[in-house]
Amino acid sequence: MNDQQIQKVLDQYVKNREYQRDYYRNRYNTDEIFKNKAKDNAKTYYINNIDKRKEKYETNKEYIQAKRRYRYWSKKDDIEGFKNKYPNDWENFFNI
Repeated sequence: MNDQQIQKVLDQYVKNREYQRDYYRNRYNTDEIFKNKAKDNAKTYYINNIDKRKEKYETNKEYIQAKRRYRYWSKKDDIEGFKNKYPNDWENFFNI
């Protein structure tokens, strides 16, 4: 592809994204019936799948906790402190 064709594809993509954004803003974002229906669907999905969310957390519990600890120590700019305090977490999850 030459530069003109690449530029044409990029322009088409930008125009399409603008069209989709304007279409959503004008048609669905102002429609109260659509908003309420979407809220109800989201609420129903959440209620029906709450057990799946709990199960996913339980299976990844150790990793999630280790990731939280790692982020805490990385914000303090003390990764060595994390390695010293939690050597098992470092070996199991972050030792690349």
